[in-house]
Amino acid sequence: MTSNPPASPASPARRHRGWRVAGMLALAAVLGLAFWGYSTPEMQIQWENLAALCGF
Repeated sequence: MTSNPPASPASPARRHRGWRVAGMLALAAVLGLAFWGYSTPEMQIQWENLAALCGF
């Protein structure tokens, strides 16, 4: 019967959690910038143009 060694501080689960946190922060930054850009008058959607693209 073999026993598993104790998990080291830099175990794969910790590394994956670090990448997950970094990904979540990057996603939050991108979404925040997109929301801020959408709130400026130059970047707001013009519904008439969108409707024309859809063929209405």
